[in-house]
Amino acid sequence: MPTIGQLPAANSVSDSDELPLYQAGQTVAATRAQFLAGMQQQLALPQGTLLGGVGPGTAAPVPITIGANLSLSGTTLAAAAAPFEIAALPAGAAPAAGDAVPLGQGGANVALAYGAFMSGISTLPGVQAGGFEAVAAGASAVRSIAELAANAVAIEDFGARGDGVTDDAPALRAALAAGSPVRFGPKTYRIDGECDISGTAATLIGVPGQTVLTRGAQSVAGTSSQAAWISVSAATFNADGIIFDANAAITAQTWGVVIQAGCTASNITRSLFRNAKGSIYGWGLAIAPSDPTVTRHHVHDCEFTANAVDGLWVAATDAVAVTSCRAHDNARNGIYVDNQDPTLTLKIRDVQVVGNTCWNNQTGIVIGNFNQTNREPPTYGNANPDVLGALVAQNCAFSNSGYGISISGRNILVTGNLLVDNGPAGGGMLVNTGYCRVANNMIINSGGFGIDAGGSIHVELSGNYCDGQTIGIGIGGSQNCTVRGNFIQDCTTGIMALNVESDGRGTNFGISCNNLEIAGNRINYGAGGYGIVLQDAPQLVVVRDNIVSSGTSGDPLNALVPYTDSVVLRNNIVNFDDTFAVNPVAANGVNTLVYPDLLDRVTVSQSTGAVQSIISATAQRTEGMITYIKVTNGGSNYANATVSISGTGSGAAASAWIANGAVIGVYITARGSGYGPGTQVSITGDGTGATATVQVGLPVLEGRRLEIDCLAPVSFASAGSAPAQENWTGAPLTVPAGATIEWRGHAGAWQAARFIQSDYLVPAADGSVTLGSQAGDVRLGPAAGGAVRLISPTEPTGCVVLIGRGSPLGVVSAPPGSSYRNLDGGAGATFWIKQTATDATGWVAIA
Repeated sequence: MPTIGQLPAANSVSDSDELPLYQAGQTVAATRAQFLAGMQQQLALPQGTLLGGVGPGTAAPVPITIGANLSLSGTTLAAAAAPFEIAALPAGAAPAAGDAVPLGQGGANVALAYGAFMSGISTLPGVQAGGFEAVAAGASAVRSIAELAANAVAIEDFGARGDGVTDDAPALRAALAAGSPVRFGPKTYRIDGECDISGTAATLIGVPGQTVLTRGAQSVAGTSSQAAWISVSAATFNADGIIFDANAAITAQTWGVVIQAGCTASNITRSLFRNAKGSIYGWGLAIAPSDPTVTRHHVHDCEFTANAVDGLWVAATDAVAVTSCRAHDNARNGIYVDNQDPTLTLKIRDVQVVGNTCWNNQTGIVIGNFNQTNREPPTYGNANPDVLGALVAQNCAFSNSGYGISISGRNILVTGNLLVDNGPAGGGMLVNTGYCRVANNMIINSGGFGIDAGGSIHVELSGNYCDGQTIGIGIGGSQNCTVRGNFIQDCTTGIMALNVESDGRGTNFGISCNNLEIAGNRINYGAGGYGIVLQDAPQLVVVRDNIVSSGTSGDPLNALVPYTDSVVLRNNIVNFDDTFAVNPVAANGVNTLVYPDLLDRVTVSQSTGAVQSIISATAQRTEGMITYIKVTNGGSNYANATVSISGTGSGAAASAWIANGAVIGVYITARGSGYGPGTQVSITGDGTGATATVQVGLPVLEGRRLEIDCLAPVSFASAGSAPAQENWTGAPLTVPAGATIEWRGHAGAWQAARFIQSDYLVPAADGSVTLGSQAGDVRLGPAAGGAVRLISPTEPTGCVVLIGRGSPLGVVSAPPGSSYRNLDGGAGATFWIKQTATDATGWVAIA
């Protein structure tokens, strides 16, 4: 069969010509017209256009116009503009959030705001931003984000969950090992104990009030000698904004959080320590002993609550500052600064407790202790102070069941504190201390005491305000102390000084009171109240320049109750009256002048007879009673002693204070009545040598001064007066109106030290004077070689009146006008007159 190429060529082709076609399984003929049906025979296009399809689907081609920036030349389509080059674009400004960014999105070109574009980057997984650079706020150096982030790492970066269930302690240790501060989020992180924090430095940063570290269990053995929940031995430690919750359900004997001796510098701020429930070691935060290493610890703006012992314990360390913290609802003390080292070598130095607030503890703030052996049972005293140098200032302590503040140590300044409603078991402030100053504190309604300073030595209490306590200031059993310039208001007793003080359980402080100054205080009391009370014969007491007011309801005679024989009184004032009025009254048939014990000056405006007795108000009230018993020999080897009182009276009782085997004092438990001269006291027991003297009533104090201003003539008896009213004349005295007499106490009697002798020399209103006697002669007795001389303003030499024996002629020299009486007598030889000369001549016998 010939091929197509072997066939002869056709002369022409028409639409009727037929061509073979395979169709529907068989070969058929089709004309050329059938083949070309539906096909466009010719394309007609305008010049400068292109052919193409622009509609949807398949359609006939249409002309396409050449747009701007394009040109068609022959068969070439070219761009009229330069190619788009970003580098060739003009420089722009830093993109703003509203600038547009081109983006292909969803198969289309879109413009996206630059701010929205950048915010989307953080949602892309796997994007590493560590290489970005930034300048930290306030800094100048450019650093990478990775470097900046390394400044503090999140505990979650080391696997912590922060769900309060998973133990995150391993993650915490790993994070700290990385060497950067560790950040916590506002979550609860379970940290099982013991968790040891060691190394060179450790810093924990939380969200204040929201970051909680809680103890899930105490299951890990640590390095602390006494088990702890968190033990910090890193050389430096910082914590901020973290709640340390030791978990109240865990009562194991462990510390809560403890700063060990190896940590020499710490700064803990805005953190809370709670629920350490070990009955012995239950401190919320403890700073363990490190003395004598120099340390720097600062606890600031923290809170301590619901701990089984103390909120914060500061042991034997140096330079600890506790400032602006809050401690409340702890079982014992809010803030406790003390170290009970039985070796007496560890000390606390240079501690500051400033600006804190403590409430609902036993004692708000405790500095030191009064146990000089640091062993039990205690031996009270100041011999071995644990705290050497401290500032306790501007704290507020209220509603603590014992004391607001307790101080014991050496060289402690306590100033500017506010103590409100503490007690009733104790009071505002307990000051068993030595060489300290307690000044300018405000103490309000604080139980038994405003300031309880028993047992103190070399302490100044000054400028304090005590309002509403049973005893404003207690200064008993103290030595070399000053109570000066305090304001004491509405206390039952303003200031009380017992000879020997005790802890209220019968254990005394081992010293008796002496060298006490009470000066310049303002004391206001009311009905049933007292100003100053000296009890059981404290010695060498000075009470001066105080202003004591009994108000409208109190008894002014209670301004001072001095059960002692050793007190100096100077310039005190009762009820703002410098001329306190007292007048003699008959008492048991005796004309008696009763004066307030506090005063050394009174005024008498009338007297109906000679004053036969001058006694103080307390002396009058205690006649026949036992007022005090003074130990004259303490003896030795006493553990128990009995005090017995014998005499004409009955009902008196007393007990002994014993320290180091000696009787150091006796306190009266019942004064009895009916006692008088011959009353005796004896001390018996298992020791030997103790002796004492007993006082019935009150004596006239040795050296006691009493100035009496007499607005009317007042006579003072001599014979029969009791106490004796002695003067050098031995006769009664009369002090004229407008004159003053000063009495001084000596040997239990009064001696007139300064007075107008109107019984012998009486000036008159006309300028004259009368010399007389109460009885007997008026005697003029010049010294040997002297004479009675008569002078006048115009005759200053005057003449003399002489007596002698024998003739004066040639023997006695005298000026003219003088007289001489010969005591040998004889007619014409007894009375002589000097007529001439000033020597021994010129005498003439005239009788």
